[in-house]
Amino acid sequence: MDRDYSPEDIVVSAGRLDVATSGLVVALAHAVGVSVPELIALEHLDSDGSLGPSEMARRLQMTSGAMTALLDRLERDGYVRREPHPHDRRRVLLRRTAKADEDLSEETARIAAEVLALAGELSPEERRVAGRFLDGLTEIAELNAAQACEE
Repeated sequence: MDRDYSPEDIVVSAGRLDVATSGLVVALAHAVGVSVPELIALEHLDSDGSLGPSEMARRLQMTSGAMTALLDRLERDGYVRREPHPHDRRRVLLRRTAKADEDLSEETARIAAEVLALAGELSPEERRVAGRFLDGLTEIAELNAAQACEE
């Protein structure tokens, strides 16, 4: 529906998106057979390529013991592998496996196609505006998440 959006309407829409996305994460975790924190860990690895366990624990605001248990489950299920750090033999890096990519892409392919179709309905100028707004919204979320992790 075409209508004008006030800044307040945008805030409401962003809040609705947050709630809907949270529900989608819960449903996706259930479909794949992992917990929500495990899915979020897999998403971080997809985004960053690899992370150390300490960085992952910080991002998920988990204790080292809880993180070890989470990683043990993901490794047992074939979703994560621990690899030696290339420059520091005392450290390990976490990497998402091809099995994780396959299982998650099976669940997300339809959604990605729907988002692609929706984006395809936009004019080039609308895509620039939408992209700039989404990038800004993402920066706000990432900054606030990072600040919460430091507190």
